Amino acid sequence: MRRARTYVALAVAVGLAISASLLAYRYYTGRGRPSIIVFHAGSLTVPMEEIAREFEELYGVEVKLEAYGSVAAVRQVTDLGRVCDVLALADYKPIVELMWPDLADWCILFATNEIVIAYTEDSAYSDEIGPDNWYEILCRGDVAIGRSDPVQDPCGYRTLLVWELAEAYYNQPGLYDELLSRCPEATRPKSHDLVTLLEAGGLDYIFIYKSMAFQYDLEFVDLPEQIDLGHEEYADLYATASVQVEGLGEVRGEPIRYAITIPKVAGEFELALKFVEFVLGEEGMSIIEACGQNPIEPCLAIGYDNLPEPLRAYA
Repeated sequence: MRRARTYVALAVAVGLAISASLLAYRYYTGRGRPSIIVFHAGSLTVPMEEIAREFEELYGVEVKLEAYGSVAAVRQVTDLGRVCDVLALADYKPIVELMWPDLADWCILFATNEIVIAYTEDSAYSDEIGPDNWYEILCRGDVAIGRSDPVQDPCGYRTLLVWELAEAYYNQPGLYDELLSRCPEATRPKSHDLVTLLEAGGLDYIFIYKSMAFQYDLEFVDLPEQIDLGHEEYADLYATASVQVEGLGEVRGEPIRYAITIPKVAGEFELALKFVEFVLGEEGMSIIEACGQNPIEPCLAIGYDNLPEPLRAYA
């Protein structure tokens, strides 16, 4: 099995090299340096910047990155009529609920994550907080907590799902409402924005993805697997929680899965396809993993019958 996977990886690498040479020749002799536009989740900022650099070097092209909450990224296309070539998001639901089937009819689930509570050494009660008492500390009157907007960002609605699961897990009736009263409105549009506010001392604790805490060298509370939305074995338990999200309706808890697709409005489909192949290939997945996320191997596909042929090997 290991030898077979080595042969497959070698074949893919050779194919990418040949494709890179052909594409570079075509573009440079035909119409100059091309570019693709990638709308991505804020939590993918660090790995996407590294992937884009590697891809640009390989193909001699430009990758234009724009970070949003994943729902907001989709709405750039659905509501504002903007064109992008790739969508790389923190959840597949915005694609399926808001784009299917007219603007997208397939997506590949490629990585997981977990929700954690991030903080700094200067956060109130940072020397006391842990996985068994975090909810008590966050409910104290002199503690400032932050969350992202569930209407724009999956981390926002996942935070609410974690609160609901925590109420049952810790047997603390009313905990969800109490936490909501401590942070009744979304603090920032997307989870990535919360980090700056935390580091500046404007907040004591934020609910973000574990990969982001790792990337920005933040302290964090590692939540129990039963509530962190990061483990497939607890999928049935996660599904007992649900929240209503404007534009998406009822969102039930489930393991976190990141998704990537090429929308039907893509202007550079061929190059976008190569970019997705690069993300899902060995080098792209190594970058994702080095940035604190676990790749899904093999990847999962929604709308498999509509997958471009070169991507079927990954799902």
